[in-house]
Amino acid sequence: MCKGYTDDKQIISAILSDAEVLWLALTDKDGPYCVPVNCAEEDGVIYIHSGMRGRKAACLNSGARVAFSTAVDVRMRKGGDDACDQGYLFRSVMGNGTPRLTEGDEKMRGLDLLTVKHLGKQLPYDEKYIPVTNVYAIDIETATARVKE
Repeated sequence: MCKGYTDDKQIISAILSDAEVLWLALTDKDGPYCVPVNCAEEDGVIYIHSGMRGRKAACLNSGARVAFSTAVDVRMRKGGDDACDQGYLFRSVMGNGTPRLTEGDEKMRGLDLLTVKHLGKQLPYDEKYIPVTNVYAIDIETATARVKE
């Protein structure tokens, strides 16, 4: 791979763990669609949640492959006096996978991972929302990280 790129699963997992937002690229009969989502990753599986209706849910329910990307630690790298000598430092991941709707224990595991990651601790759920919330698992098929530090 080119310098700065890797498919190392530990590096990819670390970046996904630090990501506040994952950009999810979907497609349907109306064309491409990109949406920011919260995510949590465990053992090569990305978990996201969604309502049960709407364009995002319909795309995910179709089982069509999705693409995703995220970037963390984004900051300007100051170069010299030449505009071409400027740039950014960051850690990023891009990849693709196939979404699947989770149920039962896997659904609750996905919700728990999302809760702990984004809220910092496990909190109780209002049980009326569990039946109207979908949790999708995206099995990562390919992913590449780029590190510019």
